[in-house]
Amino acid sequence: MDNSKTKGWGVVEASGAEMWDAWPVIFNGGSKAWLTLLFYPKKFALYRFIQKNIPKSVDSSAGFRILDVGCGTGASVIEMKKLFPQAEVCGIDVIQLQIDIANARLKEYATDARVEFYDGLSIPAEDNSVDVIYTSDVLGHVADVPKWLAELNRILKPNGILAMFSESKLGKHAYIRNYLSRRGLNVDPHQEFHISLFSKNELRALLVDSGFEIKKMYSTVWAKFLMHPDELYPALQSTSQFFILRFLNTILYWLKNKIKPVSLAVAEFYSLIEMYTIGRWVESQGYVILGKKSLDVARDK
Repeated sequence: MDNSKTKGWGVVEASGAEMWDAWPVIFNGGSKAWLTLLFYPKKFALYRFIQKNIPKSVDSSAGFRILDVGCGTGASVIEMKKLFPQAEVCGIDVIQLQIDIANARLKEYATDARVEFYDGLSIPAEDNSVDVIYTSDVLGHVADVPKWLAELNRILKPNGILAMFSESKLGKHAYIRNYLSRRGLNVDPHQEFHISLFSKNELRALLVDSGFEIKKMYSTVWAKFLMHPDELYPALQSTSQFFILRFLNTILYWLKNKIKPVSLAVAEFYSLIEMYTIGRWVESQGYVILGKKSLDVARDK
């Protein structure tokens, strides 16, 4: 597919929605794919949780349904179908152009999956019909989060899996970013698109109130200043304030670019280790959420 026809990251559609064009990073299942995913921490954690809960035998996984809510241009749909070939993998998104690109990508990567448009309100699926919901970088763009979470819960089967990454407010341990934010410097280039940001405790309460049981919740990239100086570079270099932080950021930015792609691999692998060690206790920004539909809610229904 012609890359020039894609919109890329951070482009705004007519409706005001932010568009995200991501490409798949794995193209087959097996051990090689999982080794690759070690350098994509969020994906590794979410896919690993799905793997642990998918039926082991081919026969029992027939009819096992995975739904990617907010699938964008289809990267995660393709990846999950490669990792879990016996599962039925579908994706939905609120931007038609992204669905069109996703359909082209499915053909390009010979992936037997389906993607379709939805209105962002009513998910086109019956009650208790989906085994796994995967959703990443979506909740922060949703206007009515309780209603959206209720929809996710409605379509999940009893004890069904929720594999989610959610944007969040800056946590109390994001020291440098909080310091800059309190002094009027925004280091999040996508802040204007995040209309529903919550703290860790607020996210947990929203999910529990919506009928989910949270198994684990990991914060991501606490050491962003050190590991991802490129993400803070535009904001810091746009001001004459914060001389020491600007100087350090310039050095780290230069070093990361100097030793690419090694620096990228090191940063991502560090992020994976950080997430699985201190990530359950640190409150930074953004959370991997691994949960299930509460059996109590399922029985009540």
